[in-house]
Amino acid sequence: MENDTLETRDAVKTEIPAGETVEEQFNMEQIQDLSSFEEGKIIEGMIVASTPDSVFVDIGYKSEGEIPKAEFKQEPVQGEKIHVMIMRMENREGRLVLSKQKADDILKWGEVRQSFTDNIPVEGRIVETVKGGYRVMVEGSFPAFLPGSQAAMRRVMEPKDFVGKTMLFKIDKIEGKSNIVLSHRKYLEELRERKINEFFSTRKVGDTIDGVVKDIVSYGAFVDLGSIDGLLHTNDISWGRVQDPRKHLDKGEEIQCKILSMDDESRKVSLGLKQLVPDPWESFEDRYEKGGRNRGTVTKLTNFGAFVELEEGIEGLLHVSELSWTKRINHPKEVLKEGESVEVMILDYNLEKKTVSLGLKQVLANPWDDIDTRYPVGSRVKTKVARVTKFGLFLEIEEGIDGLLHFDDISWTKQGKSMGDKYKKGDSLEISVLSIDKENRRISLGLKQLQENPWKSLKEKHPRGSVVSGTVTSIVDFGVFVQVDEDIEGLIHISQLSTERVEDPHDFCKVGDELKAVVLDIDEKKKKVTLSVKEHLTHLEQKEITKYLEKGDSNKSVTLGDLIDMEKLGK
Repeated sequence: MENDTLETRDAVKTEIPAGETVEEQFNMEQIQDLSSFEEGKIIEGMIVASTPDSVFVDIGYKSEGEIPKAEFKQEPVQGEKIHVMIMRMENREGRLVLSKQKADDILKWGEVRQSFTDNIPVEGRIVETVKGGYRVMVEGSFPAFLPGSQAAMRRVMEPKDFVGKTMLFKIDKIEGKSNIVLSHRKYLEELRERKINEFFSTRKVGDTIDGVVKDIVSYGAFVDLGSIDGLLHTNDISWGRVQDPRKHLDKGEEIQCKILSMDDESRKVSLGLKQLVPDPWESFEDRYEKGGRNRGTVTKLTNFGAFVELEEGIEGLLHVSELSWTKRINHPKEVLKEGESVEVMILDYNLEKKTVSLGLKQVLANPWDDIDTRYPVGSRVKTKVARVTKFGLFLEIEEGIDGLLHFDDISWTKQGKSMGDKYKKGDSLEISVLSIDKENRRISLGLKQLQENPWKSLKEKHPRGSVVSGTVTSIVDFGVFVQVDEDIEGLIHISQLSTERVEDPHDFCKVGDELKAVVLDIDEKKKKVTLSVKEHLTHLEQKEITKYLEKGDSNKSVTLGDLIDMEKLGK
């Protein structure tokens, strides 16, 4: 064996001065008094040989020490220096007995205690879960307890996932080898703190930095910058409108951002994505002009209009009033939908405010431009009732173009307000075009104008002072209405019913009675005919008196009551 040992030593290749062997160099380094060797002492030695069962170490003693090879976790290397403990100065065979494992345990324990004192992390492997946490082997030799709350920064959902992992820990408490309490969380917190400090000391506003989208919220996204999270606000994702950050970013996506602001006190970092590309408004006039036609995408509909994106970062307002020349649009959703591609005209823009006014109707022909050619004044047009109002009917001449038929232009004879109940939406009417106001987009229509005005012939037929005969159509407190012509009624005021005082018109006549009265006035504009029975009786009285006087029948007297009765009897 001794020959094997010598051969092994000769095989060790180390860089040594010429003429010296490995043992000689090692002995020179380890020269010491033999009295310093004692059992239980830890000393440094050098591996000089190994067999399948043992490893031989030279510690400068008179003989080499032997260590069971089982104490080595890795294959021993000749020439390697290791620490060993002297177990026996001589065994039965007279050989020095050493232990690497004992030396390692003592040295490691010292290192563990020193790590606790110096607040230095130690390495450990989680071997199993126990009540309230985990059992950890520190430095492969010392059992320790890791509370569940100290295993990570956040709550651990699956504790078994940590078993088998090797991590760095801070020692919270140490009271002997069997009572060690660890914290991986404190290690992570201190590591994070160091990285954050390093971030703020090495980074500055304006720097471009890589990150990973960690979480997406309604107002933006949090980006993991490696040591700290930065906020990428919705307004800084794109030059265009960003309604939902999820349409622009994906969780876990790697992105490049620009640092917009840093606050080392509050540990806040603001990021920008759009700042990496030029602002499209800076070159707006190179691509767009007033009156120009461009295609865009409808991005949002509101009560007052629609927003149309001409390109990313350039969005204009299409007001509801600019949607149609003819239709009354209450909400843009009646003609547009989000995501739709439309052609629009640029009406105006403001580079300072970054606003664009758009028009949709301007890219279409204006039907009002030649409305007077298609519907000249005096022409007859077939229409439908679009809606009924308190002052007249709006009639649809064609899709999107309505004209007004005022109640006063429906009938020559009947009162306008009473005409509203006669018509409903959808009714067909043929009317006459009375006037067209292209500037204000108004058309006046008439129905009665298609018929002859009966008031003109009424004046000729029944001049003032003539006597008319008519049927009582209604009786009111202030008088009696009598039909004097087709669709035309005249009013006999209560004061004109008789030469005598009438308290109640109902006592004078009833509906259906025939009465004769004198025409006092015909007002074509107000559509009023004023009659008087009193005036007729007065004329009749004078006529009868004259007649009787001419006959000389002076003995027979005729009273006014007789005349009234004669009139009622039609005599």
